[in-house]
Amino acid sequence: MGSAQNLGGNERRRHFRVEGEWTIPVEAVEETGTTTGFDALALNISMSGILLETPVNANMWVDKELVVHLPGDVGPAQAFVRRFLEYAEGGRHNTRWGIEFGDLSVLQRGMWARFIFTEAHRLGQEAAHRAFEGRLDGS
Repeated sequence: MGSAQNLGGNERRRHFRVEGEWTIPVEAVEETGTTTGFDALALNISMSGILLETPVNANMWVDKELVVHLPGDVGPAQAFVRRFLEYAEGGRHNTRWGIEFGDLSVLQRGMWARFIFTEAHRLGQEAAHRAFEGRLDGS
């Protein structure tokens, strides 16, 4: 999904998404309370969550608790699976899942916002961000 697609008339998102690729260490909290650690690839990031992809055959369900280790010195954050999709293409089995953050501290929110907007600038997505913000404030 291209950044410009964030502007669709039926778009319900409250937060701008930056598209790119970032490696995110994840700890999935299992029903037994143990954790399973693996790396996932973040395909887009926002203030409220991340779209992750991994070839790991993870035991996923909606509302599953995760701990994601966010880049930019933001550190570990609680998150929850909100949707997931398993698919196979090119001989590989992948899982994609949309996660929503739990409570981020004020410091983490500030550091995460800085990381997101720095990445939007680095990846040339500032115009899409301005257009998204304009949609929200009616301009």
